[in-house]
Amino acid sequence: MLMSIVAAAANSSATATYMKYASQLSGRDKACRFTQYFARLLAYLVSRRISLQGTKPTASVLDWMSTLAKTQSAMSTTRKILRSGKFIDFFHLFIRSLGQGGDEVERLLNSGHKLGMFVFMLADTAGILHSALGLVRLRDPQKATRVAMRGWWLALVCQLLAGVYQLRALVIREADLCRVRRHLEKDADAMADRECVVEERQVMVKKRAA
Repeated sequence: MLMSIVAAAANSSATATYMKYASQLSGRDKACRFTQYFARLLAYLVSRRISLQGTKPTASVLDWMSTLAKTQSAMSTTRKILRSGKFIDFFHLFIRSLGQGGDEVERLLNSGHKLGMFVFMLADTAGILHSALGLVRLRDPQKATRVAMRGWWLALVCQLLAGVYQLRALVIREADLCRVRRHLEKDADAMADRECVVEERQVMVKKRAA
C-alpha cells in the first residue's frame, strides 16, 4: 500500500512538471559554477603574483580580492538555492530504478546510487534552508551535514562498484567472443581441409578418366 502511494506520487503529473522546470535550471547552475571557479582562479593568480613580488598589496588590490571573494560566496549560495529541490528528481529516479529489469546486481547498485543522492540532496536542502535562507531552524545543523556526507558516500561507492561490475561483465563478454571466434576459425579450417580433400579426389577422378 505504501509503495503504491509512493510510486503514484513519483509518477504524478506534478512531479513531471517540477522535473521539467528543474531541468531548465541546469544551464543556470553551469553559468554560476563557471563564474564561481573563474573568480577563484583570478583570486589565486592575484595572490600568487603578490607573493612572488614580495610587496604589500595596495588598497585597490585588496578591494579587488574582496570583490572576488564576495563573488565566489554569492555564486556558491546561488547554486545551493538552485539545487534546493533536486532531491525530488533523485527520489523519482530511485522509484523508477526499483521497477527496472535486467541484471539484479546492476539494478541494486543503480538504486543505491539514486538513494544516496536523494539522501544527500534532501539533507543539503535542509542545510540550505537553515543557513542560507533561514526558513528552517535545525536543532543540530552538523547532523544534517553528516547525513548528507553519508548519502554522498553511499552514492559514490555504489557508482564505483557499478562501474567495476560493468567492466567485469565486458571482460567476460570479450572472453566469450574470443572463444567463439576461435571455434569459428577452427570450424572454418576444418571446412577448408574438407574442401581440399574433395578437390583432390575430383582431380584424381579426372586423371583416371583421362
